[in-house]
Amino acid sequence: MYKKMLSYYNLIELPFTKEIRTADLVKLPSVESNLSSLQLLVDTRGIGLLTGKSGSGKSCLIRLLKESLNPALYKLIYICHASIGLHEFYTHLASGLGLPPKGRRAAMFRSVKERIISLHQSQKIHPVLILDEAHLLSHDILQEIRLLTNFEIDSINALTILLCGQESLNLAFGLSMLEPLANSITVNIQVVSLPEEESFSYIETRINRCGNSSSLFTKSAMTFIHQASGGVFRSIGIIAQAALKKAFLSKSPQVEAEHVKAVIER
Repeated sequence: MYKKMLSYYNLIELPFTKEIRTADLVKLPSVESNLSSLQLLVDTRGIGLLTGKSGSGKSCLIRLLKESLNPALYKLIYICHASIGLHEFYTHLASGLGLPPKGRRAAMFRSVKERIISLHQSQKIHPVLILDEAHLLSHDILQEIRLLTNFEIDSINALTILLCGQESLNLAFGLSMLEPLANSITVNIQVVSLPEEESFSYIETRINRCGNSSSLFTKSAMTFIHQASGGVFRSIGIIAQAALKKAFLSKSPQVEAEHVKAVIER
């Protein structure tokens, strides 16, 4: 049915899906601002914090950051296995750095540090470690993060670390045991809900990039979508996609407020 819906609305693909190519991600002003902060973190080689509600666009920011990094100058290690122990954490990190993921934790710690400093000094490649779903990391792992960035008696910035997670991650840094890490955070980015005008822009841009240059969603429909979603990317997409389907089933040339209401009130 979705192919008939695409044809009916002159779309070449579904506009609201997580399978959006990185190049087609919508760079709204708030997204550009957050991306600039992430790039500043990499440039200054520190420890950063990226937090926000589920579905607020954190993963999209990570994808955009990855796309912006020259692989000849940066080595990105992405770890999203959050509910793991300290030893498993080092096996994942070692594997990401091309090291054998085995041995005792202390041995892997030394090997990881040696590989990072070798990449940084000898190969002129700066490693960037991204820990996704970091709000689920144990306190033991979070305490270890600060140790990973200590090179040459804390005189060399050889590793950038980005901790990405839900808003609860900020609460962890109020614990005294994590004070050294909290004091080392150089960039703190909180992804907030989109304002109404950016919600509208997101919907219209996605529709346009999928082939339809007309006003497929009425202003009142977009207003209801923004209000119901709270300005959260994922919720906007889910509601807009469902409303588009509802409009198609009623053979409407546009997505009207009534179609959005039917979706959010069911």
